[in-house]
Amino acid sequence: MRLKLIAGNLIVVLLVGLGSYLVVRTQLQTGLSRVLDERIDEDSELFARSWRADGARLIEGVSDRASSSQARGVFTASGEQKRRGRAFSAAQAVSRWFQDPARGRRGRPHIVAVIDETGRVIARDTDPNRMVGQSLLRTVPVVRKVLKSGAARYGVWLDQDKLVQVAVAAVRNDDGGVVGALLVGYDLSNGFAQRDAKLIGHDLLFITSDKIYSTSTSVSVRDALQQALYSAPLDKGTNAALQGKPTMPWKTTLRGEDYVGVTASLPYVTGVEAGYVILAHHGKSTELAGVATMILWLTLLGLIGVAIYGFIVANNIMEPIERMEDDILAVINGRGDVRLEVETVELGGLSYRVNQLINLFMGVAEEDEEGRAVTSSGGWEAVSTNSQELPATSSVSTSAEGDDPDADALAAQPERQYYAQLFRDYVAAKQSVGEDVSNIPEDRFIQRIRGNADHLLNKHGARMVRFKVETIGGQVNLKPVVIH
Repeated sequence: MRLKLIAGNLIVVLLVGLGSYLVVRTQLQTGLSRVLDERIDEDSELFARSWRADGARLIEGVSDRASSSQARGVFTASGEQKRRGRAFSAAQAVSRWFQDPARGRRGRPHIVAVIDETGRVIARDTDPNRMVGQSLLRTVPVVRKVLKSGAARYGVWLDQDKLVQVAVAAVRNDDGGVVGALLVGYDLSNGFAQRDAKLIGHDLLFITSDKIYSTSTSVSVRDALQQALYSAPLDKGTNAALQGKPTMPWKTTLRGEDYVGVTASLPYVTGVEAGYVILAHHGKSTELAGVATMILWLTLLGLIGVAIYGFIVANNIMEPIERMEDDILAVINGRGDVRLEVETVELGGLSYRVNQLINLFMGVAEEDEEGRAVTSSGGWEAVSTNSQELPATSSVSTSAEGDDPDADALAAQPERQYYAQLFRDYVAAKQSVGEDVSNIPEDRFIQRIRGNADHLLNKHGARMVRFKVETIGGQVNLKPVVIH
């Protein structure tokens, strides 16, 4: 029974705790996933704005260098060799200028090239002989636009195995005519991706039509995403994004972990299939849902508390019940002197009523605080069993042998003579007050008196208990005389 009381409470607490945990965790994960989907779209736009701002700053710097006297002096040189020499010196100077941390960019440019009015390279930095005469009109579409319109532009150049962000500005003569252009490019390297990833708060990857070019992620995540982006079901979205149609947020599993991403093309990029991916770790972005785990800890504490409290309460209930069971079993086995002694608030009343029932069947009267016998209903009338009226006792008289002549006389009577005389006196007293005595059998009367006497002997520790008949106010009672 103890285990049932405790187990029932534990099961309720456990079910409530687990249910709360599952509901709260599910709701948090659903809400955070929805927020992540919305936020990753916003972060994609944030990167696009950052890209455009970065391109504008690069254009500003290139335009400033294109208008310098050193850049313009390239096109006033006489002779091819002298022109190439001035172009190489100018490219080197521009490269050093951009390496200054005050220019807002990190490291040296990937390429600085001076281009003539036909779109061919006159010279570039680091190597005066490299790329000389190479046309960039097709490979770098913005070169054609700059030479045609004279307005500076930026874009992306896929230079062999390099993906390069470039800005091109026109070089003008004294009359304002376009005589050439200055090109500055930066590799979209892992460092570039890591720098902008810190800005948007998610991982950033630059992609081409067939591979991931650079990334802020680990190599293992990059390799897993490489396979996912260019195979079903994400490959169609990747191709569409490179054509200028950004994807909706998509989900994929990489190395056993869930990710959410958005794929889009790089802004203001034409003629080159180049794009970017914003990638968010779903678990990290929804880790706030882990707060629900606190419910499990609280549930565990609740289980411990309920177990301890349940054990205490179960003992307080079960121990008295077990004592009551043992006492009742003793009564059933013939122990007429045994009574239930349970005084707890919860079971005291039940114990009292069971004792009354035992006294009723054992022929023993209950006594009030003054030692007077009362019935099971609490009245002063005689107790009736099987329609046979039996006597009730009045207040107890206690005396030592030799102190009370009446007590001495009662004690001196032989037991059989005493009970026969007591019955005759009781019947005569009843008749004298006009009561019917036909339903009072002598043997049952004597059995009841003996039961009362045994009860009082145990209670008072006396040598003998005798009764005498007394009539008070028309009520016949038997007064116990306890003899020590």
